[in-house]
Amino acid sequence: MTAARRTLGIVLCTLLAGCATFQAYDGERRATSDVAVISGDAKLRATTPFALVIRSVDGRNVDVRYSSVALLPGKHSLLIDCQVGTSGTTASRHELDVEVEAGEHYRLQAEMRPGNQSCERVDLEPS
Repeated sequence: MTAARRTLGIVLCTLLAGCATFQAYDGERRATSDVAVISGDAKLRATTPFALVIRSVDGRNVDVRYSSVALLPGKHSLLIDCQVGTSGTTASRHELDVEVEAGEHYRLQAEMRPGNQSCERVDLEPS
């Protein structure tokens, strides 16, 4: 395998892994009916000009492989980066205190500032 093909393979695997779900609780993986899932956007992206990236949950860093998190029901603290442009540069950072329910799926939503250069506000909505 050539170096170029190997590099392409690594990049593709990393991009595909960006859709994985981070387990933000201790212990064994639980059924989807027992956890809440919050979806953001992949940290590594090639074409989308805007992304809400989950940086941490309850002080636990969420690395590049994950675009969503699974949580136990209850109150949680999220750190979200609003990225504008495909470079991955953070335009604004937002702290959210949320309460989630078991079996529910949520999506991060943003209200953009005038000029669409950063997020005015980030909210969590049921999806």
